[in-house]
Amino acid sequence: MGSSNTARPRDSLWDRLVDAFHGRGTAAPAPPAVSFNSLEWKVDPATETWCHLPPTIPAGMQEIQACAPDGYDFARLVWQSCAVCRLGLIVKIRVTGPWQRHGYGSRMVRFALRGCDGYRWTTTPQSEDARAFFPVLTEATGVAFPRDTELCEHMRLREPHKVRPRQRLDPPPG
Repeated sequence: MGSSNTARPRDSLWDRLVDAFHGRGTAAPAPPAVSFNSLEWKVDPATETWCHLPPTIPAGMQEIQACAPDGYDFARLVWQSCAVCRLGLIVKIRVTGPWQRHGYGSRMVRFALRGCDGYRWTTTPQSEDARAFFPVLTEATGVAFPRDTELCEHMRLREPHKVRPRQRLDPPPG
């Protein structure tokens, strides 16, 4: 069996992109090699940014994110809280590997708890990491986070699909 090696013109878009990536034929130097080994990633609180995406309706979804300098959101919490029913729900919490066990999850949940004294909180089904995290958080905050999702009628309202403005935050205290 022979291989069909059809010659591509050297001026193809692909070849120009590859050459540009490697710094050939451009004034720009080749980009530095990026390591995909997460053990080499550095946690640097001085370079992170925090933002809050507020709900578009009173008991709607909201988020807090911690982002690396390149914009990657390495920590994110999505939650809902209803002031009328005094109910809160942790919908999703994620902290990417290298940033785990540095207090990001706790700081984000404490941000969500602000102004929600006396609320009853629940979570959606929990991952193995979350099943270890929430009991420690309960001990630290005095707030229970059972994994039996509870929504009130206000939380069930459909939110309009529109872009939520990000509000820049000072990092929540540790």
